[in-house]
Amino acid sequence: MSDETAPQDVPTVRSRLAMLGEEAIAEHFAAGRIYLDGERVTDLDAPAPAGTRPVLRAS
Repeated sequence: MSDETAPQDVPTVRSRLAMLGEEAIAEHFAAGRIYLDGERVTDLDAPAPAGTRPVLRAS
């Protein structure tokens, strides 16, 4: 795998939560309820490779 294609192959927080739908993702993000491995998500397009755990927490 080359460095040019690697970033495109890594899922993002947004893509890992896609089953919720864009509107719900945006709502949860705005409310600060999306966490990745215990850290609040500040960028939905941040890498979230296999093995990481995106979760929604109550605000």
